[in-house]
Amino acid sequence: MRVKLSQIPFVRILLPFATGIIAELYSPAHSLFFYAGIVSLLLLFLWNWRDKVKGASFPLRWVNGALTAIFLFSSGYCLTLLRTPSESKIYVGNMHGEGRDSMLVTLVSIPQEKQRTVKATGEITGIIKNGKITKSTGRALFYLQKDSASGKLNYGDELLVCSQLKEIEPPSNPDEFDYKSYLQTQGINYECYVPSYYYSLAGYEGSDALLRFANNSRKKLSDLLHEKISGNEADIASAILLGYREDLSRSVVQSFVDSGVVHVICVAGLHVGIIFLLLSYIIVFPAKFKHGKLMSVLLILTLLWLYALFTGLATPVLRATIMFSFFTIGKHFRKYTNTVNTLAASAFIMLLFNPFSIADSGFQLSYLAVLGIVLIYKPLLSIFNPANVIVRKIWELVSVSISAQVAVFPLSLLYFHQFPNYFIITNILVVPLLSIIIFTGVFFFLVSWMGPLANAVGWMLQKLLLFMNSIVSGVSHLPYSAAKGISISPIKAILLFMLIVFVCLYFSSRRKYLFISALSILTIFLTIRTGEKIIHSRQQIMAVYNISGKSAVSFISGEHSLMPFSKIDSNDVAMHIQYNWWKLGVKDNFNIHSDTDAILFSGRLMIQKQFVQFNNCRVAFIKQNADVPTVSNKVNLHCIVVSGSYGMDILSLKNAFNFDTIIFDSSVPEYKLKKWEVECKELDLHYYNVKVQGAYIENC
Repeated sequence: MRVKLSQIPFVRILLPFATGIIAELYSPAHSLFFYAGIVSLLLLFLWNWRDKVKGASFPLRWVNGALTAIFLFSSGYCLTLLRTPSESKIYVGNMHGEGRDSMLVTLVSIPQEKQRTVKATGEITGIIKNGKITKSTGRALFYLQKDSASGKLNYGDELLVCSQLKEIEPPSNPDEFDYKSYLQTQGINYECYVPSYYYSLAGYEGSDALLRFANNSRKKLSDLLHEKISGNEADIASAILLGYREDLSRSVVQSFVDSGVVHVICVAGLHVGIIFLLLSYIIVFPAKFKHGKLMSVLLILTLLWLYALFTGLATPVLRATIMFSFFTIGKHFRKYTNTVNTLAASAFIMLLFNPFSIADSGFQLSYLAVLGIVLIYKPLLSIFNPANVIVRKIWELVSVSISAQVAVFPLSLLYFHQFPNYFIITNILVVPLLSIIIFTGVFFFLVSWMGPLANAVGWMLQKLLLFMNSIVSGVSHLPYSAAKGISISPIKAILLFMLIVFVCLYFSSRRKYLFISALSILTIFLTIRTGEKIIHSRQQIMAVYNISGKSAVSFISGEHSLMPFSKIDSNDVAMHIQYNWWKLGVKDNFNIHSDTDAILFSGRLMIQKQFVQFNNCRVAFIKQNADVPTVSNKVNLHCIVVSGSYGMDILSLKNAFNFDTIIFDSSVPEYKLKKWEVECKELDLHYYNVKVQGAYIENC
């Protein structure tokens, strides 16, 4: 069915509005677009007045659209600028001092217990100076020392805190996850460690009463699940039913990611849809009621939004709740609602309230997944029409899974660098089971006050969760469960999106030019990929990575890496180095001990004791005092890598070696760094501090 532009007005509104938001996030120009918005709005009024006086001119109809687009673009830009915390005059970043500050802080997240601290997001509502409170705005991550007092804190509590705000550090290794940018999309720019006795509870009503009630109730329901259900199943239940994922272990999350059903533990459209179906079947007023249908609609909408509230108002939940609300209202008033337009309307509303959502990967993936289902599901479903009911239902699940995966495929590779190979199998098994778990979970909450019945339902819920976890874990441990190590650039992700669009359009219309376009895009993609492979095969790189308290040096030759003199584990690699290796096309890594003499990489790299010759680069690794030779003739080197266990001065190194650069790796403690940096300046030596300056990367 062909869709008319008049049926999707919100798509035409959303595109320039979202483009304006993106423009401000990545290319701020401040007041320019503020004036552009005012001028375009004025011209729009004048143009519409002209059309009323003289009559609309069909050849010039584009003028109205162009002015509207400019106004929407400028509106998106200005809205993002106004919502940027640092643009406010009372932003805490412009008010706090270099030392400790006294602050009024309202907790706007459920406090989360860590190993040694209690972590919570806090809204800084005031700075106290000279006994006076100055109003402020801005958020920070607060790490409160774990004790009996911090364990009793709840969402909405107001604290008086005396501590020092610190800017969140950007990633110090290439291609490492940018935690700073991720937090900035949530309005968080600072972090703060607060010891015991440096904070006190100032009140209980520092936030919106409804949100405080919902979040505290959510915490109590999570505690109830943990009381009746044990092990990982309790954490999974909290994630599925309440959107409370903080307690999930990394291994559990990874198993869901590898098996292609991570959306199951992220409350989103699927969960809201199941709740909506449940409510639609239960809430049906008899026909004899005068306004029975209207009462049903209002009650369904109320309960749907209460569910969204109790799950933390996450972006995917809001999107789905808005969509189902529009669908319910449209169905009640018997109005035709185009699903794509409804999707665009929900995105526009969400961006209107929080323009920074557009930079959130969850926001992007959830909307793309739904868009893929809307556009691809029915054409894909029509390919195969089995007579058997069970086979038909299975094919419907397969079609939904493929539609969603195709739509999010480029972004999944861009953000997560992997693809779940068995996602069809796990979705067929897990999605129907998820519906049963949600129904059972809702029933469990309703009967939680009935002792024996609550225990019985809790036991049943645990067995269902155990069964699901067994399926997910089993699939994730199958050979080749996930294709990992796939690294693509944003340009290649865009090309993949274009390829998917043209392929889908070709199969729907069989137009020859669409096939040629798809083939051309594929050729460009493969050409870029081939060029990268050639570059990777020729690369010769020395990298000293920043891993706190550890020495991590990698020599990369082609698609291979060697890490001599490094003592790091797989977790360190996964968190700090892996993404960079994937981007560089590194397929394998070798570790050797410091007492090994070897020649590797086809003669490009030679190791002898603490010395390394890598192509034309000669490097000495100074781990201890004995690594400094006492001979009179100086050893000529390109650079020296010094570790924390070395205890002599820098003059000893200068007397033993001729070198260009001295590199202090991240195992060097702060007091030694300060001392050695002073000595380097006095001796006029070029030095590089990995802890402060980030990873040291050099082509050899």
